[in-house]
Amino acid sequence: MLTSAPITAGSCKYNQSVDNVHVSVQASVHGWWGKVGGTCPTKAKVTVYSQAYYCGLACGWVTVSVNSRTVKEGTSKRANARVVCAGKKLVGWQGFVDVDLVGVNDPKGYTYGTKTNIFCEPAW
Repeated sequence: MLTSAPITAGSCKYNQSVDNVHVSVQASVHGWWGKVGGTCPTKAKVTVYSQAYYCGLACGWVTVSVNSRTVKEGTSKRANARVVCAGKKLVGWQGFVDVDLVGVNDPKGYTYGTKTNIFCEPAW
């Protein structure tokens, strides 16, 4: 899991967090936000991405799932990006998150989780 340093948008200070991609039945990653201080809106649009490392003509990170959800702050209010595992091959994964406060102009930027290898090959 990784949490950003405090981000300032207007009078709101908040952070954005992402856990590590993990497998239950599917590869899954969660993103959420938290108020650090100031006056913040009650909700934010949390967009979470999962990427798998793929080698074809060249190697690189490929986004395989994206999901957005407008939620209140806190870890119990999260966006989730899921991918069905098409095979049990060991693949590199990473997740990242972007939080957009509702009604507040906030800076662009992503918070990336830890790169991890899991036995889940997505359907490319």
